[in-house]
Amino acid sequence: MKPWLSRKLPLPFIGLLTFFTANAISAPIPTDLTIDGTVAFNTSLSLPASGSATQGGDMTAYIGGVNTISVVDNVTVTGDNPLGGVFVDFDDGVEINAGGSGDANSAVGDLIFDIAFDLTNSSLTSDYQIFFEVEYFNFVNADGTDAYIDAEINLFDNGLNEFFASDLTSDTVFGDSVNGTDLPTSGDSQLDAGIFEFDITLTAGTSDFFTGLVKIDGEDFGGDGSFFGNAEVWITVVDAVELNADVPEPSVFTILLSGLLLLSFRHRLTSFTNAKD
Repeated sequence: MKPWLSRKLPLPFIGLLTFFTANAISAPIPTDLTIDGTVAFNTSLSLPASGSATQGGDMTAYIGGVNTISVVDNVTVTGDNPLGGVFVDFDDGVEINAGGSGDANSAVGDLIFDIAFDLTNSSLTSDYQIFFEVEYFNFVNADGTDAYIDAEINLFDNGLNEFFASDLTSDTVFGDSVNGTDLPTSGDSQLDAGIFEFDITLTAGTSDFFTGLVKIDGEDFGGDGSFFGNAEVWITVVDAVELNADVPEPSVFTILLSGLLLLSFRHRLTSFTNAKD
């Protein structure tokens, strides 16, 4: 069970999350691999909520069995920002949990969290294939004559090309959409949740990185509506495979044992054949 499944989340709207479990067994990351993962609340681009709206969430870094949390209330952070560091075990990871809600003549936006992963292979001879897992939950709903809410989770490679997205919009005027596809509905609840896996290969002596963001914005313009959005993402490094590792030669004991087993099998087969004759 991941450590954040058992903790109490700080904001009321976070309580609607669907949680995930994982069965990965932690093991040390190879010493010639450096994987640095951080999450941060973007204090420069995030805007405070207005009217009766509320917004915030929390960030978590799970590194080497230690669970560290920073809490965001509106645009104020309690705890480290950014949060994270160098991973030491497989199944180490970072999480962002964000939400916003409001009613008549209130607004959330933009509420922005940033993700950054830096990878370095310091080996002079070994190539590594590094495997990551993304667990995500995204939900939006808007009601009234003129209200909307948008929540998105995005990941980008080192060329800023998007390779993962969960982008939901519930809009009572302009219509709903899921991951860029317009729907024939307006103001309906939208849910996107699941697990996404990807890998990055680092040849000997090279580095790479990927980034991401979580963003929520919403507003009621009609004076009679409401909106609610919740986005959560948990990113872990689950494994790394050395692609050019030497296959160990069998020991003398293994060869001897195999020979004895083969001789025993032949002896039993000969005895069985003679008994039939």
